[in-house]
Amino acid sequence: MAALALVAALWACGEESPSPVQPGAEDPTARHFTKAGSWYATDPDTLDKQVADLVDSVDVAEVREAIAVLTPHAGLSASGPTAVQAFARVEIPARVIILAPDHWGDGAPAAIWAGGPWLVPGHAIAVDHALVDEIRAALPELVEDTAPFAHHEAEMQLPFLQYLRPDVEIAVVAVTDNSRHDFEGFDPARVGAWGHALAEVLRSHQTAGDPVLLLATTDLVHHETLELANSQGRALLEHVSALNVEGLHAFVTGDRVTICGEIVTAIMMATVRELGGDSIEVLAQGDSLHVIDDPNDVIGYPAAAAWR
Repeated sequence: MAALALVAALWACGEESPSPVQPGAEDPTARHFTKAGSWYATDPDTLDKQVADLVDSVDVAEVREAIAVLTPHAGLSASGPTAVQAFARVEIPARVIILAPDHWGDGAPAAIWAGGPWLVPGHAIAVDHALVDEIRAALPELVEDTAPFAHHEAEMQLPFLQYLRPDVEIAVVAVTDNSRHDFEGFDPARVGAWGHALAEVLRSHQTAGDPVLLLATTDLVHHETLELANSQGRALLEHVSALNVEGLHAFVTGDRVTICGEIVTAIMMATVRELGGDSIEVLAQGDSLHVIDDPNDVIGYPAAAAWR
């Protein structure tokens, strides 16, 4: 009763109850969230409910182990219904490599996060520094930088990861990659070299009984008509499904397709191919029409998984 009286007295005096302490906020090297309050909820309980509602909307008998997944990276209300078609079906292991496009290109064109945890409201997702070191050894061109991670692309994976696997640890890689430039700096040979390097990292962990999931994130076409978004999105995902890196490269560069993560998508495809995979299952093709009711201004969203 005394505690309740104190809370009432503080409220009457215009004082607010203290906000929950944000885990990891004291770490000067932490990556703080930027999209909470706009693209997803700031309150941890509300955020968990947002994700839980999305997960519960998918009818899945059991989750499966995957080598890699492909997800979109818009706000939860926009691309969340598509992203969850992958997340709800995949058993999230203890470690995840996030391969994200950097749409702004403010920092290194190929970067890795070597700092502290990535924060999401109510949670601090640890960085697996041993895994980071393995990736850097496999891909020595990666530069430690923070600017390529300043925006939303990798961040929008965290609400799902922290909910589905609260103890998950991550390693995050970013490549300059946006809808205005097609495969800039990456021909199929370089894509294949990256795929080979990442496959070696994943293979060593799988052999040790410590699987690592590769998560690549892209949206599909940007600000096109619904008709074009549907047709080009289907064509993009046909190449993804067939692990046809060369076909994806030719289609995107030849038709100037406005996909915003073709490089990281192709690297994921090449990695799966190196590991002996022969296909990726397309789980959903969504779009932004349900949140922005304009069939002349549509963004496409994919969800796909390469099963182990």
